Amino acid sequence: MKNFSLSLTTRQAFDSQVSALLSANTSQSFYVSVTKKEAKRGLPPNAQQHFWYGQIAKHHGDRSPLDVKNMCKDVFGLPILLNSESYGDKLEFLLHKLDYYRHSYESKMKLIQCLSVTSEFTTQESKLYMEHMVFYFNDLGVPIKFKDK
Repeated sequence: MKNFSLSLTTRQAFDSQVSALLSANTSQSFYVSVTKKEAKRGLPPNAQQHFWYGQIAKHHGDRSPLDVKNMCKDVFGLPILLNSESYGDKLEFLLHKLDYYRHSYESKMKLIQCLSVTSEFTTQESKLYMEHMVFYFNDLGVPIKFKDK
């Protein structure tokens, strides 16, 4: 039997999907397991990060927001994700296969664009990433400000 998951937000939607599954497979037995899904980061932290990439790029004047994003994913994001229970082993395997750390800086910045890093963060990992950005860039004299709501 193959496994599948239902991502439903209401009891009515869950009941409806389970009823449909059971009526289509009347001779089979099923086990149902309910697992609380860990929260992913939301749109506001994502918007805040992109606001900062632009601020930092503007401060330096010689790089684009994408350049800043790639550098941050490499410097702050990879270490956080490598410590993740969900993605750490897979990411470590991939980086090893790519021989990532032996590439030049320019080559790593091209590779990092192809790697899913910040989008895999949990809410807590996203907060940690943003804290690292604030401390790092403020120490370099780049004033990081929170976007006005």
